[in-house]
Amino acid sequence: MRKSLYLIVGLLAVMSLQGQDLKIERCGHDMVMEKLEKQYPGFKASYDKAYIQSLAAPRVLPRKLKIVDTTYLTDTVYTIPVVFHILYNTTLENIPDSLVFNQLEVLNQDFRRLNPDTGKTRSIFKSRAGNVRFKFELAKVDPNGNATTGIVRKSSTKTNFSTNSDNIKFTSQGGDDAWNAAKYLNVWVGDLQVPSQGSLVLGYAYPPYGHPNWPSNYWTANSNQGVVIHYAVLGRNNPRATGSLVNSRKGRVATHEFGHFFGLRHIWGDPVFTSGCSVDDYLYDTPNQGSKSNFDCNLSANTCFDAQNDLPDMVENYMDYSSESCQNMFTRQQVQIMRSAIQNYRTALPIKIEVVQTMRIFDTVVYNDVKLFARNNEQKVVVEVTNEELLNVLNLDVYDASGRVVLQNAPISRNEQFISTIRFAPGVYIFQLKRADTQKPVKTEKLFINKN
Repeated sequence: MRKSLYLIVGLLAVMSLQGQDLKIERCGHDMVMEKLEKQYPGFKASYDKAYIQSLAAPRVLPRKLKIVDTTYLTDTVYTIPVVFHILYNTTLENIPDSLVFNQLEVLNQDFRRLNPDTGKTRSIFKSRAGNVRFKFELAKVDPNGNATTGIVRKSSTKTNFSTNSDNIKFTSQGGDDAWNAAKYLNVWVGDLQVPSQGSLVLGYAYPPYGHPNWPSNYWTANSNQGVVIHYAVLGRNNPRATGSLVNSRKGRVATHEFGHFFGLRHIWGDPVFTSGCSVDDYLYDTPNQGSKSNFDCNLSANTCFDAQNDLPDMVENYMDYSSESCQNMFTRQQVQIMRSAIQNYRTALPIKIEVVQTMRIFDTVVYNDVKLFARNNEQKVVVEVTNEELLNVLNLDVYDASGRVVLQNAPISRNEQFISTIRFAPGVYIFQLKRADTQKPVKTEKLFINKN
């Protein structure tokens, strides 16, 4: 298993603004993780364990395997209420409702794979793109049961808010208290530029609470839970996103941070003091990547080489630091992580769970990798399955030359499965592999069986 350092965190993309020496921190999530580690020693290791448990695979698979069966599409849409806390010290920071509205539109498109730029996903990654099936809407009722627009505006004496103190989230510190974090997705919007530190954080978020290996008293609704966004990069085409922020004006800072809120890591694995190619984000449908992209769209970037199945960096992914103009997808395993967060850790958050269709299976498996051949001297037929993803997925039927069923629904559960032919009369037989769930034939072989 590759070593993962600092979980879904990672700082930072460093840029220089014209005439200034200002560090642009794309995501301040590592500060959050450091704070949690200090508060709860062992948090990082615990979160790492829970993250892995939420994946279907019992182990970390090699990062550059081909995607063999895209079965992650689910049949429900979760509707999630969002409240925006707009904290402002100047008129410029008091962003209009229109930016909040179009930010929600961006989130709903990106999380449903309805974004208009899906055509930019390169063909090598198209089969990996997933639909999260989350729907975000402004809260209609506040915690006291009163009608609300889902937008709270508050003038503050604070000229900026520090990510280290989380003061934007507390009324007593010049911010605004969270609404019940178990039932609302709180988004705080304010000025995150700290001149004294020469830095600007575009956004940050906390990972899902509720990991099963932590005492329950650690995982009550927490006033820090939610997403924080710098006011100049909220929404699509925010006119305040000028200079070095022009690459962050498509509303995808929020998409990125919402991904963290629902448990996603950065796709390059957040290496610290080590080679990026030696760490992992535990997802095998994100190509191994040595470092974050630097606010660009370098389609030729390939920071890690894999001799078996080499692929370029996935700059299309929302959890990279690439320019928002080329970001357009979550992968299917990222979808799996986020839906696990809703189903296991943020269970009280959805206000509606809607069934929209039944599950569909997309057969993208290369079934030519499955072999059937007779060993007549041993009186058996061998079904050889080199791809472990197909184990317990396939059944075998056998027919004689007249079409009579000789064997039916024999499960294929081993890499080398033996089918006895002791009772078979000499002759030609049809061996047909089919999917156990859909009964769809996927491979057929005609074999001659004798007793020699």
